[in-house]
Amino acid sequence: MDLIITFGLLTLVILLEFVVVPAIVLKRVTKFSTLYDYPIYIVNSNEVNAYSLTSVWGKFIVITRGLVNGEDEEHVRAAIMHEVGHLKLNHHVKMSLYIISIIIAFTYLLNLNLFVLIPFGLFALFMQRYFQRRFELSADKFALRFTNRRLLEDLITKYDVKETTFLSTHPNIHVRLKNIDQ
Repeated sequence: MDLIITFGLLTLVILLEFVVVPAIVLKRVTKFSTLYDYPIYIVNSNEVNAYSLTSVWGKFIVITRGLVNGEDEEHVRAAIMHEVGHLKLNHHVKMSLYIISIIIAFTYLLNLNLFVLIPFGLFALFMQRYFQRRFELSADKFALRFTNRRLLEDLITKYDVKETTFLSTHPNIHVRLKNIDQ
C-alpha cells in the first residue's frame, strides 16, 4: 500500500511540475523572443514579473506585459537574465528532486509514528523555503555576469518584498542587495 501511495504522489508531482503547469502557462502566452536558446513568452498581465519553467517541452521564460511596459529594455533583460540563471543552474529540477525525496521520506514515516509527521513536515517546509531563497540569490549572482549591477539593484528595490515571512520564497531586499554587492 505504501508503495502505491508513494508512486501515486511522485507521479502527481512530476506531472504537475513538468506537464500540467507548463501546459496551462503555454496556453496563456505569446512567443516574444529567444535568449540563450530559451524561448521567452509574454503573458497579458499588468503585474511586473518574470518566471521560468522546466517542462517536457523544454525550459522557457515568461515575462509579463507589465514588466515590458513598465521598464526599459535593459531592465527587462536584467530580469530575464535572473530567470536564465534559474534555468542554467537547474533550480527547477533540484527543487523537484527535493520534493520527491520528501514524499519518499513522508511515506516511510507514515509507518512509524504519526506524531513524527508534523515536525517532519515543518522541517521539510523550512528547508524548501531555505533552498528557494538560496536559489534566488544564486540566480541574482548569475545575472550579474551578464548585466549591470545597478539594473539588478533597481529591479530588486522597486519590486521585491521589503520583509520576509516564514513562507516567503524570496529573501528580503536587504539580503538580496548585500548578496549582489559581494
